[in-house]
Order: sequence, then C-alpha cells, then structure tokens
Amino acid sequence: MPPFGLFKKKPSDIPSPEQWIPPTPPTDTLTIQQAQDLLQTLESAKVKELSARLTRIRESAVESLKVIDTLAKGMDRENIKLEGLEQKLKSVVEHSKKTVVSSLKREVSLELPLPQSANDAKKFKERFENMMKRFGEVSGSHSKVLNAFMKKHSGKMKEEFEFLTKLLNETKATISEFDRNREPIIRCGNMLNTALQKISSIKLAESSAKNIEKEIEVIERELNKLESDLAAVSGSKEFEQASISVRDIAEAEKKQEEFHAKIKDLFSHLSRAFTKYSYGITKETEQRLKTMSDEPWEILYEKNVAPYSSLLLEIRRAIGTGQIQLKDSDKVLQYLGTILESLPDLQQKAQALKTEIESFRQLNIDIVYKFKDLEQEIVQHAEGLARCRQDLEQQRQQAKDKSEEVDAILREASEILAQLTSQKYSLRYH
Repeated sequence: MPPFGLFKKKPSDIPSPEQWIPPTPPTDTLTIQQAQDLLQTLESAKVKELSARLTRIRESAVESLKVIDTLAKGMDRENIKLEGLEQKLKSVVEHSKKTVVSSLKREVSLELPLPQSANDAKKFKERFENMMKRFGEVSGSHSKVLNAFMKKHSGKMKEEFEFLTKLLNETKATISEFDRNREPIIRCGNMLNTALQKISSIKLAESSAKNIEKEIEVIERELNKLESDLAAVSGSKEFEQASISVRDIAEAEKKQEEFHAKIKDLFSHLSRAFTKYSYGITKETEQRLKTMSDEPWEILYEKNVAPYSSLLLEIRRAIGTGQIQLKDSDKVLQYLGTILESLPDLQQKAQALKTEIESFRQLNIDIVYKFKDLEQEIVQHAEGLARCRQDLEQQRQQAKDKSEEVDAILREASEILAQLTSQKYSLRYH
C-alpha cells in the first residue's frame, strides 16, 4: 500500500470558473421571462461548478476515509503489548482501542452524499462537519492511550484527520463563495418576481380603467338624453300652465299655513284656562280640549262646531263664577268672547281656503312631477359621472405609479445582469 495521502487528488484541481460561464443571449433587449431564463441558466452553471468542486473534494475525502478504514481494521487486529506495570491499564487500553475502532468504522460506513445540487451541497457539508466532529471527539477523549500504546496508528490517523479538516475548510469556503456569487442571482430573481406582481397590478388597474371608461360613456349618453328630455318638458306649454298651477297651490297653502298660525296664536291665550278646566272631565271633553290646544284650526273643518262652542261657553261661565281662578281672567274672558264671536267667520274662511286648494289640486300637474324627477335623475347621473371620473383618474394614476416602480426595478435588475454576464441588457415588459 502506498504511503498515506501520497496519491490524493488536490482539492484545487478543478475546472476554472470560465469553463462554467454559459453563453449569453445575442440580443441586448430581454423580456422578463427571458431574463428569468438567463438567471436560471447562470444559477445552473454555478451549481454545476459547485458540484464539480465538491465532487473532487468528496473523491479526496472518500480516499482518505478508505485509509482510515484500513487503519481501523489494522488497529482492531493488533495485539497491544503491555509490560510490567502497564498490565494494570490493559482493560482501559482495550476499551479505548475498541471504542476508537468502533467509532471510526461507523463513521467510514456512512457515505458522504454526492453534491449534485445546492441542497445536496448543504447536506454534504453538514454530513462532513458531523463526521469530523465525531472524529475529533473520539480521538480527543482517547488521545493519551492512542499516543502511548498505538503510536504507529495514531500518527497516521492524525495525518488523515488533518487532511480531512483541510477538505472540510475548503468545502465551507467553496459553499460560501457559491452563496456570495449566487446572491445577486437570487436578488435579481426576487426583483423580477416583484416586477411581475406589480405588472399584474398594472393590468388590473388598466382593465378597471377600461371598464370605468365604458361606464362613463353609458352615463354620459343617459345624461344627455335626460337633459334633452328636461329641455323638452320645460319648453312645453303644458309645463308652463302646470307651473302656474303649482305656484297657485303653493300660495294657497301658504295662506292656509298663515291662517292656521293665526288661529294657533288666538287659542294660545286660553291654554291655562284649558289646563285648569281639564280636571275631572270626560274623555271626549278632554280630547276636544287637546284639539283646541294643539291644533285649534282643526275644529274649523268640522261639520258641526257646536260641541266646541258649548265647551268654550262652559269655560267662560266657570271663569266668570270663580270656579276657575286665573290671574288675568279678564283678558282670557275677552279672548273667549272674541273667539266665540268670530268662530262662524273663521270657519267660513277655513273652508274657503280648503276649497281653493282642492280646486287647484284637481288640475293636471303631473308634468311638473316629471320635471322634478328628471332633475333628480340628472343630479344622480352627474354625481355618478363625477365619481367614475375620479375612480378613472385613480386607476390611471395607480397604473402610472406602478409602471414607474417596475421601470426602476427593471433598471436595477439589468445592472445586476450586466455584472453577472458582462453584457448590458435592457429589460422590457410591454
């Protein structure tokens, strides 16, 4: 058997990095998909380079492990000679030898994984690290026995451990270098993925903008028709006549409201008298008092006001006889007299106003309601149109902002590609 480590391959005996540089696309303009394909090609090349480097390291490590396996078998067969007082240590020495041999054989039997991918490389390093850790533990804990009683094997084993340690360090350095070289590829790939997400948002915004544009066209057509209908209605003689009728109704209703307010004010002077009279009366009388207090004009629309006249006379008698005590009884009596005296005239005026309003309302004013409905629809359409235009502007602005963000991302990604390939590319997404 040749001396240990004499014919081991040197870990540095690997292809140069230039051999792994893939051909770059002939064009200087790339789509995002082409840029992603290029990144994949670059990463694949770096993975192949990593695999080649680690495969050479693994081959050297396997050769060294074969030597360690041979050493372990030799140690297992060897009978350790002990002299004199050393006999006392026989059990300790035998135990140490057995432990070391067992540990070495176990580690050697576990195969180092073939590093064909980035994930394999990680597993290769972890397996290598664990193996060297256990080699260190077993050789360290039994170093005194190995150095004292198995010098021949101990020295050769130490040589192999040192060689494997160099291989492990080169493995770590190689993987660290791979990670550093791969980082721009990963970063560029993440940028392109972000750009694609933003492009998707741009497409959604543009699609939404097109739908809003169609909606605006529909609203504008409807609005033009409504405005045309409104102009036709407002310009008709029927509308002119109906508008006069509506004004007459409004004026009559205003006169009626003013008349009701006057009646309310007239009866308000009797409120304290109504309150004092309300004790111990029938429900019917109580309801009449409530009507005269809250809506006194309603009694004027009754067919028969006699019950109210009688009630007012009864209240006047109660005040006159002192049955109802009031501070300003004279004034109240005066108002009672005025109301009782003018009640027939007030009833006649109330009926006349009611008849006038009813006669106006019998006229056809539907066209006025149609005009108001058209006005309301025009307002609603105008508001809807304003909202749509605002939404459209927001969608367009969003698409513009996202486009600028994508352009910035692609410029940065193209700079990374230039660093990786030594060729300037322009990335596009349109």
